Amino acid sequence: MKVTITGMSDKEVACLLKSSGMTEAETEAFLRRCENSSSAEKVRILRKTRTALLNSIHEKQAVLDRLDNMIWYEEHGGGS
Repeated sequence: MKVTITGMSDKEVACLLKSSGMTEAETEAFLRRCENSSSAEKVRILRKTRTALLNSIHEKQAVLDRLDNMIWYEEHGGGS
């Protein structure tokens, strides 16, 4: 199958999608859909994946911020 995303092989596209959080099944379904889907449909799926990834990043950032606050508090006399 050929996805036809400029400058990327199907293997590169699959690797990127898996890295973004898509499951193996979702990645395979996306690649199959790309054969017959419009650009609008591809973009819709990619934007949905991007949003999920960004939400995950924000959740991790919030945890990191809380840890940083705990560290600062402990380093500046807040602890025992």
